[in-house]
Amino acid sequence: MNCIILDDEPHAIDVLKRYVEKTPSLNLRGEFRNPLKALDFLQKELIDLVFLDVNMPNLTGIQFLKALKRKPLIIFTTAYSSYAAESYEWDALDYLVKPIVFERFLRAIGKAQEVFNSKAEVEPLPGINSQDDMISLKSGKQTHRVKLSDIQFISKQSNYLEVNTMERKILIRANMADIFSWLPEDRFSRIHKSYVVGHDHVSIIETHQVKISKTILPIGSSYRKEFLQKFGA
Repeated sequence: MNCIILDDEPHAIDVLKRYVEKTPSLNLRGEFRNPLKALDFLQKELIDLVFLDVNMPNLTGIQFLKALKRKPLIIFTTAYSSYAAESYEWDALDYLVKPIVFERFLRAIGKAQEVFNSKAEVEPLPGINSQDDMISLKSGKQTHRVKLSDIQFISKQSNYLEVNTMERKILIRANMADIFSWLPEDRFSRIHKSYVVGHDHVSIIETHQVKISKTILPIGSSYRKEFLQKFGA
């Protein structure tokens, strides 16, 4: 799960950061002391889980939560247990009282993982309309309509795939293992465990890498022979 930490206390951030780094299911994407910077980050990035301090100056954790348009999973953190009842009214997943011990942290992550997995199970795969060469890509609450011919390459980002088109990047919850259930293999190739490329956008092919626009992508050894044969390289 992609997560961020928002807390005005550097020591509290350090503790949570250390716990996150010890937990294989978590991928820390950012740590913030300024709630406004965290809000801006969440508007641009797809984050699954936020460790949110309740009692911060200028903007409380509850006020921060009210300001979010797209709400990730929330685990509140605070030194004051009196906020617990109010936090659950806002559908917080759990409430950790400082000083936070690792065992209690892991119990909260277990809850988060169960909810995250249940959401992932019902997440629909992207859908292709072969008549107009379009694909529907669901990112959070938004569904993007994209031409297959506009997809330059797709990269793996933790539990997500980042679809790079000629105009934008779209983060979707999907697996590399399923990618050719919704992408045609005659137009796309996997060149690495973390990359799939659109044939029309490959401009230069070398033994160990390809160039797409201004981006250089590596060719993995297990994919090299098949990919080079496709292009007669």
